[in-house]
Amino acid sequence: MFYNNEMEWIKHFSFTYLFKLVGLTLILNFFSIGYHGIVSPEGARYSPFLDTYFNYIQWIRRILMEAANIFSNALGTESYISGSQMMKIGNDIEVEIWLPCLGIGIMSFWTAFIITNSGDWKKKLRWWIGGIFGIYLVNCVRITLFLVALDRNWAQNTALDHHDLFNIAAYILIGLMMYSYTEDKAERIVNTKSIQPAN
Repeated sequence: MFYNNEMEWIKHFSFTYLFKLVGLTLILNFFSIGYHGIVSPEGARYSPFLDTYFNYIQWIRRILMEAANIFSNALGTESYISGSQMMKIGNDIEVEIWLPCLGIGIMSFWTAFIITNSGDWKKKLRWWIGGIFGIYLVNCVRITLFLVALDRNWAQNTALDHHDLFNIAAYILIGLMMYSYTEDKAERIVNTKSIQPAN
């Protein structure tokens, strides 16, 4: 949706919406950080029960590692998973997948965006799953290329590390999905109005 003049968008801007979006993003992100402390054995409030049955952070990590391992081996890099958060290439190269590597902050933002916006639950669920999968795929490619780069001794980018590149790529993807979501919503509203019977 495009506005006809520079000031028209201000009329449609909602600080309440922005507050909800930012607030919910922070809540979801900090909840995951706190929960990580609960399901980590070294945490002060460690819960073996939650670690065993409801450790969604480890589920995200494991799926990410398994996919990156398959992709890197398909590209000729003989990586393997060692332990709960370590990936290795041979006996010399080790890559540890820490909490910041999982993209939980970006997934929290996308989840907050979907929750904050209006729409029927089926549509919101489809868009949420699509966005989470897109973020996950970008992260898989990032870790895969990082493993391949280490294996083949590629020159490192000193200006941007792979975490920064992932964030840039993921937020570009989210920006495109946010635009598509709002455009789809606007188009549905217009179509609904156009088929309403005249009084």
